[in-house]
Amino acid sequence: MENPPKMNARDLIAQPLTLPCGLVLPNRLVKCPMQETLAVEPFYDPPIDKFENLYTQWAAADYGLIITGQVQIDIRYLSIKGDVVCHEHALEEPHFSKWKRWAEISQAKGSPCIVQLAHPGRMSPAGAGNRPADMMPICPSSVPVKLGDTWLDKMALQKVLGTPRACTLEDIDDVVAGWVHGARVAKEAGFAGCQLHGAHGFLLSQFLSPYTNQRTDDYGGSPEKRLTLLKRLVREIRAVCPPPYCLSVKLNSADYMANGGLSQDEGLEQVRWLAECGMVDFVEISGGNAEQTSSKLHNSFGAKTIDKAPQLSESTRIREAYFTEFAEKVQAMHSNVPIQLSGGFRSRTGMADAIDSGACQLIGLGRTAVLDPDIPRAVLLNPAVPDDAAFAQSHIVRGQWFAHLIPVKVVGSGLAIQFFYYNMRRLGNGLRSSPNASIPFVVFESVLETVRSGLVSSLGRVLQGMPLGRAGEGD
Repeated sequence: MENPPKMNARDLIAQPLTLPCGLVLPNRLVKCPMQETLAVEPFYDPPIDKFENLYTQWAAADYGLIITGQVQIDIRYLSIKGDVVCHEHALEEPHFSKWKRWAEISQAKGSPCIVQLAHPGRMSPAGAGNRPADMMPICPSSVPVKLGDTWLDKMALQKVLGTPRACTLEDIDDVVAGWVHGARVAKEAGFAGCQLHGAHGFLLSQFLSPYTNQRTDDYGGSPEKRLTLLKRLVREIRAVCPPPYCLSVKLNSADYMANGGLSQDEGLEQVRWLAECGMVDFVEISGGNAEQTSSKLHNSFGAKTIDKAPQLSESTRIREAYFTEFAEKVQAMHSNVPIQLSGGFRSRTGMADAIDSGACQLIGLGRTAVLDPDIPRAVLLNPAVPDDAAFAQSHIVRGQWFAHLIPVKVVGSGLAIQFFYYNMRRLGNGLRSSPNASIPFVVFESVLETVRSGLVSSLGRVLQGMPLGRAGEGD
């Protein structure tokens, strides 16, 4: 009997995928979570006027799955002003109708959408959230963020983040209740599921890392105990949100820190538990945090991207994604739980190669989804576009010299991601992305905006808007 013909690159990424919960994804392309920074106080509900523009574009783009931007589970602790919050009144009106409308917009064209639920932990800056000025952010242990060595860096960090306080057992119970509440709100609103954000140095990631988790109780002290919070979240969410509700977890492959932090070996064991527990539908792999030094994702803003797509070959792997090596180690477990690889993908052939090689089953697109929201339909899944022309536009952020002029690292290192926040705000306002906007231009636009709103609020916005060295989600 003849072997079936080998699938071409487009057909490989266009394959549907049925998750363990029964949810069918029409193809392998996933819109990664990127913080939209569009919600407004006092409740930070889904800003439907903006999301009508933003999510309508993503919904019409033929993604296999859409993952929302971060939704914070505690209104006291935001990672940046503008985060959507799933607060305690989210199931009540007038709030719940906004959640339902968000689910409708996001899934209007048939692509399922799940909500990413997060807690920033020690990465919640002063003023970002409804909490008293003297209420410090929380962390598994009282480990402050270290970013830069000058006295200016230390002073800025103390002013913006301070020293977090170690979580009490009551704090842990509260965050578990918040995550379970968020999962329930997503379910009741009509979303297809949720994703727990356990990467990039946020609270769940802080519990999973030996650098920030120095506890000696049931929630720390060993690799097994550092998994306790994640296990509890998965079990308690599954108890109230059984299949066909989709439950995903996003994890770091490692922290990529010079000293300490989560190692790849421990990260692999964390993925192993998720793959073997029978309660999780897919795992997204990423890496790094605000203090990292070597994650390719977090150092990619100035990297030159491709001008022509590579050819798909049986003998030579393309390996575009940043965390391919780790994903291949995960696949050696021979688990039935799909793996989403996010960060670094640029070409149709690179994405197809990752699927064909077995490195992953899902392809995450983050920054690409901001600069070119309809890229699946227009390019990657479009049979009229040949393989050598099927790739994303350059991601180089212009004007990074401006960030180097700022002596405070906590501010300067966060400016590149502001370029993507700026473009999401443009999309939310019904405009197109501006890929050629530079950091100085984005800063100038922000200054104009804050001057219009007054000097006091402008200073608050500067402090609350700093992403603190994070590269953001996605690729």
